[in-house]
Amino acid sequence: MAESPSIHEGVAMDVVHLFTRSQALLTRNELVWVWTTTVLSLLVAGGYVGIAVLWYFQSRLARRESAKALAHLRNVFLVCAISGFAFWTIEMPWVVWRIYNVLLFAIACYTWSFVLRAKGWSLIDELEQAAKRYREIAELLPHIVWTAAETGRIDYSNRRWTEYSQAQTWLDAVHPADQQDVRRWWEEALTARRAAGREVRLEGRQGYRTFSVKATPIENGPAVKWLGACADIEDQKRLAAEKELQAKQKSFFLNALSHDLRAPLNSVVLNAHLLKMTAGEPPDLESVNVIIENAVAAGELLSKLLEYERAGHEQSAAEIVSIATMLQQIRRRFAPLAQQKGLYLRVVEGEDVQCKTDRNKLERIISNLVDNSMKHTNTGGIELSSNAIGERTAVRISDTGSGIPAEDAPYLFEEFYQVNNHERDRNKGFGLGLAICRSLARQLGGDVRLVRTGREGSCFEVLIEGHCSDRRGRLERQEGDQTNPSAPGLCSV
Repeated sequence: MAESPSIHEGVAMDVVHLFTRSQALLTRNELVWVWTTTVLSLLVAGGYVGIAVLWYFQSRLARRESAKALAHLRNVFLVCAISGFAFWTIEMPWVVWRIYNVLLFAIACYTWSFVLRAKGWSLIDELEQAAKRYREIAELLPHIVWTAAETGRIDYSNRRWTEYSQAQTWLDAVHPADQQDVRRWWEEALTARRAAGREVRLEGRQGYRTFSVKATPIENGPAVKWLGACADIEDQKRLAAEKELQAKQKSFFLNALSHDLRAPLNSVVLNAHLLKMTAGEPPDLESVNVIIENAVAAGELLSKLLEYERAGHEQSAAEIVSIATMLQQIRRRFAPLAQQKGLYLRVVEGEDVQCKTDRNKLERIISNLVDNSMKHTNTGGIELSSNAIGERTAVRISDTGSGIPAEDAPYLFEEFYQVNNHERDRNKGFGLGLAICRSLARQLGGDVRLVRTGREGSCFEVLIEGHCSDRRGRLERQEGDQTNPSAPGLCSV
């Protein structure tokens, strides 16, 4: 009586019938080889899955090894596909089947050796450690930090957000009046995949405050992750509004002061001149002259104060300016005063530097410096020159005056600071001219500095950003299309 096959033998025979399409009965020795083929095939499949998991985590970490894992996947797939197709379509003798098992064993060793060498499972821990370090850093930051998925869904916010608001994310705390605009802005940033930022009012436990929200995409191939931050700028906006209000109040006060003081000062001067016409005694004439001088000095001081105040708030109107032409105009304006003092005032001929800047402000700067040199020069004269220094335009005002003591040089551009005027003689100015010059120059993107000083005189330099020396190119540019500011012959401040 024949012995009935066991369950394992039945399964093995079913496997053989499936792959070989043969109904022959197998011996126990042959069943061993069948089971060997099945186990090796499962090992190859497991190794293939291991390489696939390894490739996934390596690609998430942007490792170069992910390309090697992908190449191994391709190689294993091609070998298994060719071998399986041949095994299925060709009825193999047992010798060939044994050779096929050896091939499966080699493929299994190939796949698992790569998986074990790469230490793929440790990549999961590495990802978790990286995420943990990021969260620790994010929790230490003073601002609200968040991340979002490619779809825009916010998947993480640090504890600064939970301390500020009860809402789940900052998108849920936007002021109702701003929600539509903010949603549209966020969708446009997601579509364009570019850094974006705007001011947003967010609801907190104590009401709404203004935040500067910024988001930056972090791209890794086709995938993208968003990193963002929300900085509270409510106090800064209030401080800026307060400063603006104070500036307006100060300007209003000075304008009112000018209006209310000029009228009585003019009346004082007028009546003093009338009194001077009737005064006959020398002491009376001297007293009247003192009254006139003091009234005129008060009016000039008031004018300087208004000029200094307005210098910090004026808007700039840029235009193409010929520096040489401007210097000649200033020379002609101060020529009578120079002749009266017996001084020379000349412009050094040189390169006709062209600059795009505010003509009125630059002319005021140079005029103030020339006027300052006139006051402190008794012999010799003043020279005006211009040239290009790198990407800047430089205008120099050199005089042969008495010079500036070294201990006074650092304080020259401070308000009301004067050199050698302890008696506060109004004929020597009020100490606001250089402060006004520096304020105007910095509005133009430049500066004013003292280049040299000594017994032979002083030299001040006005530096303005941008220059161009090609007059022909500038004129051709003005005659043609002027929409491209980077064309030859143009410069900008």
